[in-house]
Amino acid sequence: MNKHFERVNDIAVVELNTAGFDGLSEQQKKLAYHLSQAGLWGRYIALDQDSEHNIPLFTALIEVYNATDEGSDLHTQVKDTLFVLFAHNGLYHSTTGHILPLPLEKDVLETFRATNSDAVDTISHIVFGNLPTYRTVQADVDEHGNTVDVVAVSGANFYKGLSIDEVKAYREAHYPKHSDDEVPPYGFNERLVKTENGIERQVICENGLYGAQVKNIIHHLSNALEFAENEAQHESIRTLIECYRTGEAKDFDTHCVAWTKDTESDVYFINGLIESYKDPLGIGCNFESIVAFKNPLQTAKVNKIIENIQWFEDNLPFDKQFKKDKAQGLSASSITVVSMAGDTSPSLPLGINLPNSDWIRAKHGSKSVNLDNVATSRSTSEVALRNELYLPQYQEIIERYGNMAASLHTDLHEIAGHGSGKVLEGRNTDDIGAYYSTIEECRADLVALYYIANPKLKEFGVFDADVVVEDAARAEYVSYLTNGAFGQLRRIDLGKDLTQAHFRNRQLISNWVLEHADKDKVAMIEQDGKTYIEVNDLSHAQELFGKLLAKIQEIKSTADFEGARDLVLTYGTKVDQSLHARFLERINKLDLARVLCFNTPMLVEKGNTIVIEQPTSFFDQQMQLHAQLVASPSVSKKMSV
Repeated sequence: MNKHFERVNDIAVVELNTAGFDGLSEQQKKLAYHLSQAGLWGRYIALDQDSEHNIPLFTALIEVYNATDEGSDLHTQVKDTLFVLFAHNGLYHSTTGHILPLPLEKDVLETFRATNSDAVDTISHIVFGNLPTYRTVQADVDEHGNTVDVVAVSGANFYKGLSIDEVKAYREAHYPKHSDDEVPPYGFNERLVKTENGIERQVICENGLYGAQVKNIIHHLSNALEFAENEAQHESIRTLIECYRTGEAKDFDTHCVAWTKDTESDVYFINGLIESYKDPLGIGCNFESIVAFKNPLQTAKVNKIIENIQWFEDNLPFDKQFKKDKAQGLSASSITVVSMAGDTSPSLPLGINLPNSDWIRAKHGSKSVNLDNVATSRSTSEVALRNELYLPQYQEIIERYGNMAASLHTDLHEIAGHGSGKVLEGRNTDDIGAYYSTIEECRADLVALYYIANPKLKEFGVFDADVVVEDAARAEYVSYLTNGAFGQLRRIDLGKDLTQAHFRNRQLISNWVLEHADKDKVAMIEQDGKTYIEVNDLSHAQELFGKLLAKIQEIKSTADFEGARDLVLTYGTKVDQSLHARFLERINKLDLARVLCFNTPMLVEKGNTIVIEQPTSFFDQQMQLHAQLVASPSVSKKMSV
């Protein structure tokens, strides 16, 4: 079990276990090193994409911190403020997306004005100014039914000075039209800015937006080519370099196809503009990087799902017209992460399924990974939570099967979930707009929940022979519904509703199922003054998951904006404030961290080999990494701490 590395208020930093790296060949270690260096240069991009105020704020705060005496009120408050910002990768909460309350007091900051008024003005304007409340607003109507311009009111840095209508009109006029389904992700790597001459399209590429950082990424990717494990991996890296050079959406698709075909390599990586959760229109993508290596034993079990993937596709509980005729090109692995940067740092997901393009998934397949060392490192508070959240009759099965079932849920979510289904010809999921991310995450979770109770999984070898499938599934159903209905609210401030896609997804599923369930079979109950979830009838719960899955698959396949909006706003957005207040009072007694981060392992050259060095201080490492990023990056510069 990993110990807390550092703790400030509700934030805990945990060391990421990278055991097994020493067993890689020297070629693989050097490949991982150069890929990690390429990833670290994208940190600047991710910070600036989250908010145009992040880089100026970090720079000014660090200037004040370095110029003040240790132990002074200002020094202490600035350090705590920087720690919070480092942990969330900027001004907005990493999971909820709302503007962060910071521990810096205005009168304390003012004591520095005589030393550097410019720094004080910059910090004051940002920290005490009137910034957008949320990084990404994902509802086009408010609670009163009034229209919301999600572009104008979001704090993320994808659009400047524009309205949603202006953005849509610009894209309609300037994006190429396609007669086939192979539509590149136009706009995935751009920022649109309104100027006196019209709308300026700023493209992230070697000679465009963030050009200095991109040049360093290209340099280290070029070095990585020398150590590629095979031709498929070489082609994956080569096409990524080409995409960074041109900035063309079609070149990114070419890379995604090549990356998808690289299934035999032991070193796994993602690098680039990947996920669109933070763009209110779901088009622009944030930078992220992960470097990892495969775990052979765990990967063999995951592959049992792949071997039977056509069975999963054929037996999905929705209309045949929404299913793939042939589920192909899928691969899956269990991996150990050794480097992360950008949107995946300092917090990491449990699983990843890429590429996101529907046409590439349909014609070439996808790759799924379970981030094994991330899951094990998150287990520090399991016992306290288990004792508090679940009824006594579920304690034993959750203790026995909880982690295993959660890990299998992740595998099913990424492989059989995101990899399943199809969009009807002539439909485009971009039309679902701000609600697409929530709908897609719902869809993948529901596939996992629907199948995890099926005894066929034991026959396939996905479950070990000694597993009682009913108990494992019940453990997952109880824990999932508990988390979605109220457990995840421990990470949400009282009075707030849900804005982030994964939070909305889990609540949507849980609230819909609880509303439609026979209360004798599946229900939220009160016992001894506390709220619990009870699942008496496993098949009834599975049936409900299947019905909701069919509804959501039809929404995706037909690009039904109204259907998506109705579900998300009805079940996934509003929080029961009375339930939330009671739950926070109950859970706060445990003094658990609400935000869990990971330190960034550093791959370092030592003689003729590469070693991993773990930082002794999360704060000190983040300070040094940021200083390197903002100091006029020159090509071939290495990131080192």
